[in-house]
Amino acid sequence: MKLIELLPKEAVVEGLGAKDKKGALKALVEALRASRKPPRPKLEPILRALVQRESIGTTGIGGGVALPHAKIEGIPSIMGAFGRLSTGLDWGAVDGERVDLVFVLVSPASDPNLHLAALQRLNRGIRLPNMARFLRAAKSAREISDLFREMDEAVGG
Repeated sequence: MKLIELLPKEAVVEGLGAKDKKGALKALVEALRASRKPPRPKLEPILRALVQRESIGTTGIGGGVALPHAKIEGIPSIMGAFGRLSTGLDWGAVDGERVDLVFVLVSPASDPNLHLAALQRLNRGIRLPNMARFLRAAKSAREISDLFREMDEAVGG
């Protein structure tokens, strides 16, 4: 699964103005839904699964980045969204830093290997030298999508 396919330009929110973690997750699930052709997945089950996952432990991986994710019964395929927050949020990240880059990933519960592979790809991509800085500096969804393409090339596969 290529990041450029997982995170289409239509699922990129450049100036996410959420005031809290749940608000950020809701806005990103709405972007994820809007980027898909009908029938679109329902918002509430996805949002509930992401919030429940956060209650188990933070998805804030450090460096201002969070990777909220969930496996969900009934969704047809793996889906993602990306948001760059206008102001960093307290995400309970492992390093205590506020989060301003959020990658949401949801996948069918029936395919845990695909879910894990996508999480690993995202994690490797965001940890490329300067990638987080480049994502923060990008001026448009197109530039962000170009960075996802570069991440794909760099992590291979």
